[in-house]
This record gives sequence, structure tokens and C-alpha cells, in this order.
Amino acid sequence: MKNIDLRFGAKLAVLLPLLLNLSASYATENQAMEKPDAAPASSSSPISGARSFALTDTQRAELAAKAEAGDAEAAFRLSLYYTFASSDDVQRTRWLTVAAKAGHVVAQHNLAYDLYMNGKDLAEAAHWAAESSKNGNAEAGDLLKEIEAARAKARGSRP
Repeated sequence: MKNIDLRFGAKLAVLLPLLLNLSASYATENQAMEKPDAAPASSSSPISGARSFALTDTQRAELAAKAEAGDAEAAFRLSLYYTFASSDDVQRTRWLTVAAKAGHVVAQHNLAYDLYMNGKDLAEAAHWAAESSKNGNAEAGDLLKEIEAARAKARGSRP
């Protein structure tokens, strides 16, 4: 059987719910940042997924300053930009880590999932899954069980 790289599919499986459940506040904030004098967007007006992740250089700089000052939501928003609009895994992981450390529950879960799926650091993945679970994310508990099983298997396979 051919080896198939499923990492993209795995990422998409975790991130797709984020796309589907994104609040209109991101779109409204983007519009407000682009046109400060414009009236707020109607909640009935359609917003494309791509637009909700697109950021100007100024917006990225403003979000980065907020994120570096401890704003978890700003850091998470940057991670989404680098995931969907820019496809920069290094920057995505950077901002996802900043958001996770600042207590963003979804960022903690996503970081745990990334570390687990990439096989980079199962101990670190377990840490972030446990944090997300402790902070109220029920799905993180299931992820933590998977990670712990993988850790046990890895320990068992060592000579």
C-alpha cells in the first residue's frame, strides 16, 4: 500500500470546525479596522471564510503588538491568518504557542493536536491537551487519552 501524507487532512479535520463556527465578530472587526468610519456590518450580510482570515500589514502589526502584550485572542487570530491566508507553519505555530500560553483554550487544543500529529513532542502535546481540558474543553480530554496511549506505546517499543 502506498504511503500517503495525511497531515493536511488531519489539520483540516481539526481546523474545519473553527471555520464553520467562526463568529461574525471577526468579520465585523476586520471591516472596522479597514474602514473605521463605516457602519457595522449587518449580521445578515454574508462573509466569506477567506475574508475573515485576511489581514493587512497594519492589522497584523496591531494584532502582534496586542498578542505580545498578552492578548490571547489576538495571538490566536494571527495563528488563523498564518494557517489559512498565508500558509506559514512556522508563524502559525509561533502565534498558536503564544495564544496557548496566554490561556486560549482552542489554541491549547490545536497546539496539542499539532504536536501529537506531527510526532514532534508527545510530552508537550500531553501538557497542552491537559491544559485545554482543565480549562473546559471536553474534546481535549479525548485527545489527551490518544496522546497518552501513543506515549505508552512509544515507551513500550523501546528496547
